[in-house]
This record gives sequence, structure tokens and C-alpha cells, in this order.
Amino acid sequence: MAVKTSSVDQVLDALGGAGRYQLFQYFVCMLSALSASFQLLNIVFVGRHVAHTCKQPVNISDIYHVIDNELYQANNSKIYFEKCNIRVEANISGDISTSDLSCIYGYEYVEGKDTSLMSDMDIVCDRAHLRGFAQTLLIIGQGIGAFVLPVFSDHYGRRPVQLLSHLCFLGLGVGVAFAPTYTVFLVLRVFLGFVQQGIVLTKMTISIEMFPSRHRKLSGLFGSIMWTFCTASIALIAYLMQTYSWRITQLVYCSVSLYVFVQFFLLDESLSWLITNNKTKQVTKNLKKAARISGKDYQTVLNVYKNIQKQQESENSLTESLLGSKDRGLNGKKMTLKEKDKTKPSFLDLMKRKRLAANVFVLWFVWITDSLTVFGLFMMSHSLAGSPHVNFVLYSLLEAPSVLVFYFMVDRYGRKKTSMTLHGTAGIALLAATVCKSVGKGSSWSPIAVTAFSCIGMFGAAGAWGTSFFFTPEMFPTNLRNVGLGTSSACSRLGGMLAPFSSLLAEHVEWAPGTIFGVCCLLATLLVNVLPETMGRELPQTVDDVEAWHKKTDAKTAKDMDNSP
Repeated sequence: MAVKTSSVDQVLDALGGAGRYQLFQYFVCMLSALSASFQLLNIVFVGRHVAHTCKQPVNISDIYHVIDNELYQANNSKIYFEKCNIRVEANISGDISTSDLSCIYGYEYVEGKDTSLMSDMDIVCDRAHLRGFAQTLLIIGQGIGAFVLPVFSDHYGRRPVQLLSHLCFLGLGVGVAFAPTYTVFLVLRVFLGFVQQGIVLTKMTISIEMFPSRHRKLSGLFGSIMWTFCTASIALIAYLMQTYSWRITQLVYCSVSLYVFVQFFLLDESLSWLITNNKTKQVTKNLKKAARISGKDYQTVLNVYKNIQKQQESENSLTESLLGSKDRGLNGKKMTLKEKDKTKPSFLDLMKRKRLAANVFVLWFVWITDSLTVFGLFMMSHSLAGSPHVNFVLYSLLEAPSVLVFYFMVDRYGRKKTSMTLHGTAGIALLAATVCKSVGKGSSWSPIAVTAFSCIGMFGAAGAWGTSFFFTPEMFPTNLRNVGLGTSSACSRLGGMLAPFSSLLAEHVEWAPGTIFGVCCLLATLLVNVLPETMGRELPQTVDDVEAWHKKTDAKTAKDMDNSP
């Protein structure tokens, strides 16, 4: 017997709606964002580019032996040790002859060789294309994790998946710091991305389920502020650690994951999940603790829970009597447990219904667009004028004003209008930045305009993605909520996998990245209109609840058309 989400809201309201227990649990969960964000974006600094030239041999004359041309002699030649090649120019009978060699003696780095992963493992010149794979493989791991881990979260609970993922994240982060080769580093990054999704998705789901519908926007507000603080801290740590080895810097980044041992003692299972899955014993235990912390009368809260249990049992009995026998087969015998399992909702139930399948595909595209745009802009932050650390912090802090826009719009104008406004802002701004870069090439105003419009684009894209995180869980019933959020997040990894190569694309077609980002954001603005509005609605319990939203919307639209002149 499952309890409807409306009943869950009654219990949460009895605890104060946004009482001390709920806020405490929310922040205990949300602090794991430090771990998730640090390992997601620290490659920008851990794997940063370090200026270099070809290394000189101990004996310069060795170069002439390599050239193996008697016309090249020390008395008529000049040797230039360039970024990716050794250029030897010889004056032969008044004519300049040039011979190019690769960096056969290795590389000489302006900073210490071990200050960056890329310099430590010589991922430069003909191996420079491998740099993007460090982020791409982590994103692939995220995609796999987003498909796999939510199933366990919906089945076994949010807490065990959060804690186990966080613990594995700590171990893998330490492993990355001691990776002996680039291949080992890449393999560990895949697994790092996999368990990172266990942290992120359960964190988001718990934060949504912690509050009744009238307080849910609080989770979006503080969640985005927390993420802004975390991403900005990445650049601060990188600045303070820029003279240290990348391995030490990596250990500093992953040290925040020691927080998992604090979570183990403080984090409780989601009340929504416990109530929905009829874990009565654990519910009563957690309610007693919650009532004590929130200063509410335990017996009053418990009575609310017992009353809605009785009400649901009564409704189930009435439904079964009207339908015949819900748990009996054609032969009148009771269904087996395996037969009952077949009646549980699955993701295919959404895909079998056209309107609901359309919702899913739109959400998937929106998530791909958001991740492509946000990650792409972060990866290209070095192209803006000024310090890369300042640029990164600037992009990170731009999420703060977008959070305020989200907070004041989401319950006043709805989720759809908020998402459309922010996506539209990002699309127009990024296209404007692209035009300014192309038209004003070489001018003094162009860099200023490009930076301004790019910042507005990041403002819109970051806010849009925050809205997607908030909006998406509301679109799915309880036992499919984490799976729905997980598949959307998994699809977004396609955008995340392409984002690291945006800088490489810009080197060949300068206007391409901004155009792609802008067009995708504008297309997302149009497609979001297909989705139902969830503002003021309690979280759906069943697939039928979601479909009923469309039926009510269609009926209202038809009525408005009939009444129109």
C-alpha cells in the first residue's frame, strides 16, 4: 500500500513545512555539493595549459647529428626552440634553409613540470587533443551513473545511495591524485563521474522531497546558491595552490569528501520515500526525531500520519471492491509477488503514452542544451580578457543573480515561463556575443561587448539549468522521480561530452560555438511550452496523476476556445 503525495505533504506541513528538522536535513544533504562540484570542474585548473618550449639537449651539437646533413653546421646555423618543434635555420651559400624537428628531447615548462597534469604527463603538442578526454570521460561516467544509480535510489532509498556514492567518490578522488599514467587517470575519471551522479541526483531528490509544495522553491534557491559558492571556491583554491603540484591540489579538492563521515551520522532517509514505500517503523522513528527537533508535538504529527494511512487503506479497499479484486487473476486466485511486481510503474509506462513521452523528450533536449552551454562557457572562460581565475569566478558568481530571478519568478509566473525567459535570455545574448566577435574583430569595443554578452549568456544558461533541476523532479511520479531526473541528467551528458571541444572548434570556426549555444537555447525556449505547468501542484504519485494534468490543461484550453468570440 502506497501513500499519496498529498498525504506526504500533510505530514511535512505538520512538522512545520520548513521546520528546523527539514532545514537541518536539507543542509546536511546539500553540503555534499562541495564534493560533486570540485571534482566536476577542477580539471580546468588541475589540467590547465602551461606555457612550454622544446627542451634543449645537454650538448647542442647533438641536433646536427639528428639532422644528418653536413650542410648544417654550428658556424652557419641558428637553432630556435619553439613551442612544438625545434627549428634549425642554416645560411647555405647565401640562401636560408630550414629543418624542423619534433621536441625529441622533451619539453621545457615555464612553471614547474608537475604544476599541471598536462605538463606532468606531457599532454601537449601532438598529444594536446587528449586533454579534452579527461572531461569527456568523466561526463560519460556521469551518463552511465545517471542511468544506473537512480534505480537503486528509488528501490533502496536515497540515503544509502548518497552515502555509498560519496564514500566511493572520496576513494576515487585520492586515487586520481596518485595516478601513475594518463591512461589510469582517464579510467579513474570514468568511475569518478559514475559515483558523482549518485551524490548529485539523490541530493536533488532529497531536497525536493524534504518540503511540501509551497516551500519547494526554497530548495532551488539555496541549492543554486550553494552550487555558486562551490564553483567559485574551485578558482580560489586553484589560485592559492598554483605553485604546488597538481597532485597536492587534487588531494585538497577531494579532502572535502571526508564530510561523508559526518553525513553518516546526521543524514536521515527521505520521509517522502519512507511514507510512499510504507516503511511504517522507520517513519514513526524519524517522525519522533523530527518532531523533537522542530519543536512539534510528536503525537499530533503521528496522528496525522496514522489518519492518512487509514484514509488511504479505506480508499484502496473501496477501489478494489469496485474493480472486482485488484490482486486476483482470471482464475480468482491471489496474484503472486512476481505478478504484483508487474503492476509497479516503470519508465516504459511514460514512454507508452504520447503526451508523457513528449514531456520526456523535451526535458532531455533541454538538459542537453543546458549542460552544453554552461560547461562550454566554463571551458572557454580563458578566452575572455583578464585572469583565468577571475573569469572562472565571474562565471560562477553569475549564477547568484539568476537564482534571485528564479526565486521571484518560479511561484509567481510558473516553472514554464521562468525556464523560457532564462533560456531566451541566454540564446539572444550568446548570439549577440558571436556577432560582436565576428563584426568587431580587431576593434577596442569588441572584447568588452563579447565579455558582457557572454556573461549575460552564462547568467541565463545557469538560471535555466537550475530551473530544470527544480522543474524536472516535479514532472515524474514518486517511484519514477529519481529515474526521471536520472535519465534527464544522463542525456545532458551528451552536451557535457561535447563542451570540452568547444575551444578546439573555435580555433577553426570562431563563430561556431556561440551560434550553436545560442540556437539550442532559443529552440529550448520554444519546446518548454509543450510541458505542463507544475506550479501549485503537489508532487504526482502515479503516472495517471501526470497524465491528468494534460487532460485538465486540454479541457481548459478547449473551454477557452469555446468562449472566445
